[in-house]
Amino acid sequence: MGNKSRARRRKQQQQKEKPYFTQKDTTGNNQLVPRETLIEQAVAGRDLTALKQLARTGDGLQTTAQRRQAWPLLLNFRSLTGDGTGWRGEEHQDETQVELDVKRTSLPISNELRRSEAAVRRRQAQLQIVVRGVLRTHPWLRYYQGFHELALTFLCVFGSERPATEAARMTALFFVRDAMGSSLEDVMQQLQLLYVLLEQTCPAVHVLLTDVDVPPFFGISWVLTWFAHDVDTFADICRIYDFLIVSPPMQVVYMAAAMIAQNQHEILTYERDFAAIHSGLVALPRTVIDWLPIIEESDRLQREYPATRLQLLGNSRLPRLSAVSTYEATWKRLDPARPLPFASLVPVRDGHPLADPLPRSEKPENDRMARVIDATRTAQRARELALQHRWPLLMATVASATMLVYAWIMTQQSLP
Repeated sequence: MGNKSRARRRKQQQQKEKPYFTQKDTTGNNQLVPRETLIEQAVAGRDLTALKQLARTGDGLQTTAQRRQAWPLLLNFRSLTGDGTGWRGEEHQDETQVELDVKRTSLPISNELRRSEAAVRRRQAQLQIVVRGVLRTHPWLRYYQGFHELALTFLCVFGSERPATEAARMTALFFVRDAMGSSLEDVMQQLQLLYVLLEQTCPAVHVLLTDVDVPPFFGISWVLTWFAHDVDTFADICRIYDFLIVSPPMQVVYMAAAMIAQNQHEILTYERDFAAIHSGLVALPRTVIDWLPIIEESDRLQREYPATRLQLLGNSRLPRLSAVSTYEATWKRLDPARPLPFASLVPVRDGHPLADPLPRSEKPENDRMARVIDATRTAQRARELALQHRWPLLMATVASATMLVYAWIMTQQSLP
């Protein structure tokens, strides 16, 4: 399908969306309020609950101008201190690869972005500064091929290096950190959980993939770039990012499952051949006309099958310091009014939080936060196990709440 045909169908779909929402005025009467106004009100009032809801629904945060205002709030800008000296720090070991990848980078399709040769070169120079800034600020992070495409989206939205670097930094630390270690082993483990999810939601597709022995490599760029590598249109990429920055780190895996479910009838017609199935799946994102149904379905899947439940179903446990495992315990502690070093949130050994934490006797302050993370994960797993064994919902909630109270107590003790 050509770009013009896709654009026409996308425009028709957007016209079906409600551009207004019902809101009560001061007299208690209902009035229609444009989405744009609701976004402006939420930003002005720093209403994160409303902003997150707007980011999850409809056409998201709509425009580049509104994203420039909303994304810093949603990504907790200025909540962390730096581990290094930023742009002026020592050269990172991966900067040669960064330079090579940036030189091959092109801009996404958008009426807002100039795509002249000079404009592309200027963006490439800025992009190198952004990625270098993240790596030099946190030297223990390892660059992976694809991170520059994720950073490019932030650069195209913000238009300048500093806010783009902060957005890329927060995403690196709290969402894609598992990919920024010495290998992609943890990312591949998350992709294996995609198959666990497909077994529950699309058993016929799961049988096809397992019978033909197709590994989940087809989804690696989806996870590493949040679909930026696989989607051509800037508006679609931004819509996806609106949703992912207000969701848990593994949400992109649920989006992959929802996209596969939406196309399962076509997938089941593929020739039962590894190359045919792999290439067909790799091309799926470029066939999507409207991402909203995928976003809505993935949101439902994440609520029904949270990461803790998927790990139980798949008999696979992600590392205790994975971004997926630590997100709940660490993200809520971020506060721009009280910046913290990242190392106070996630225990570190050998300069990288993906390594096992130090023994308790060697690092008591980090061990305390490690126990908070463990308690939070145990609370989630306790509830999942209770529901799995058909305990009454009240008993499951009590089991979870008990562990969460312990986590809260430990958090208070770990505060400076």
